[in-house]
Amino acid sequence: MSDQDKRWDGLTIASELPIGVYFAGVRHKSFTLRAGVTGDLIAAQERYPEGPMQLITLDVFRRQLLRLGDIEPQHLTTDLLRDTLLELDLAVIADADAELEKKLKPQSAASKPGAESSTTSSDTATG
Repeated sequence: MSDQDKRWDGLTIASELPIGVYFAGVRHKSFTLRAGVTGDLIAAQERYPEGPMQLITLDVFRRQLLRLGDIEPQHLTTDLLRDTLLELDLAVIADADAELEKKLKPQSAASKPGAESSTTSSDTATG
């Protein structure tokens, strides 16, 4: 693994698309998505300043994809995804992104196993 790849250690999620992206005669289904960084959204907005939010979101996900099947990085473009990615598959990528964000959020002290809650039963009762 290169030094560049090491920066994403622990910050990725791997999954599989139900249908996949058709490229070079093959459907590519397995993918690895890295955590999003601020620059992903900025770069997407700069690239498509008048573009619809769906296009900007697609470009952000394209930037986060470290791997999609055997598609070489130079061929994994926003245009390819726009033309071949089914909405069903896009939803799987969005779910993976949300799952990764949830996984990376630190647990609060109250939700850790064995931690005592600071909320009394009278605080949580509704009247």
